[in-house]
Amino acid sequence: MAIPTIHVGCGQFGLGRLQMAIKCKGLEPVACVDIDLETAHRAVQSLQGEGTAGLANRIYRSITEAREKNYAEACLIYTATPSHVGLVIESLNLGMHTLCVKPMACNQGEFQQIMKAHGARPGLMLVQGQNNRWNPAAAKMREWLRQENGIGEMLGGECRGWIRQKVNAGGPGNPPQADTYVEGLFFHSAACHQLDQLVAAKGLPKYVTAYVHRRSAPELDLTGVWGTAGGQALFEYENGAPFSYTGTRAAHADPFGLGSRWSGHWTFHGEKGDIRRDGGHLQMFRQGRVVDDWYLQDLHPGLGEDDRIQLDAFADALTTGKDREWLQESTLGTWILMEACNESARTQSKLDVNAFRRKITE
Repeated sequence: MAIPTIHVGCGQFGLGRLQMAIKCKGLEPVACVDIDLETAHRAVQSLQGEGTAGLANRIYRSITEAREKNYAEACLIYTATPSHVGLVIESLNLGMHTLCVKPMACNQGEFQQIMKAHGARPGLMLVQGQNNRWNPAAAKMREWLRQENGIGEMLGGECRGWIRQKVNAGGPGNPPQADTYVEGLFFHSAACHQLDQLVAAKGLPKYVTAYVHRRSAPELDLTGVWGTAGGQALFEYENGAPFSYTGTRAAHADPFGLGSRWSGHWTFHGEKGDIRRDGGHLQMFRQGRVVDDWYLQDLHPGLGEDDRIQLDAFADALTTGKDREWLQESTLGTWILMEACNESARTQSKLDVNAFRRKITE
């Protein structure tokens, strides 16, 4: 039986995710929330598929109103980043399992508020929505890193990623995205595409040493706000293995395709072999030879299918318990790692990730 769900956000991005929720077998959207009721009504009317009948007439201005008039057990949040903290807390306080698109918080204070609300209702599932970990290429990389016959203990690795998107839209009624004016949003909204895949496969590192790029380039939507242009980090794992990360928003071209630059270029060295991945091309090496070679779908067009896979996993976790702990802890762990990078860069210090996690979650 599908889980009755409230969907928050009917703008262009949110509407696409609502369409995926309708396609998801485990979720049943029963109501929507948006501050622009008239526009949202027209948008929802354009959707297709079973379960859309009458949905356009069940759009409300708040989650509370939607929940009062419709029974729901879960809530999906796809709105502008600065609004996430209030919406997540509202959803949790209403007793609903909650998935909020990344980043669920812009700073440590907001994250602590969310953790307090979640701590009061520990039986609810709380997930930070990401999409890069769900495509077949990312899933294969994760499988290789977690399986017994993979590369064995990781001895080191690296990831390079870049992103180029118009985020400084501006203009009347069309403000720039938070990525351009909120401190530290590179690690939270760009690097998160790569960091989430790393946490999903390898968990949190023990230490982080990070730096941010300081750059102002309006033609690239780099406004000069601290921590929005790019960053670099060195992660150290329990066994002492180092992993380096370099990412930037200053991509000037798209030579490898959208997916490869967002998903990242990866190398992992292990005691039994090595992995190399460029977008959807993955290779495993042993003793100087390629022993496994795959070309898989990286990010799907519009990222919609990636989110549908994620929503199916969310519904499955709620219904059967499959991967429930991993899904919650790894996505919240991604937020912790993103902010750990910012904290290290701000303080110009090597950060103990476990100590930092306790500080902002307990």
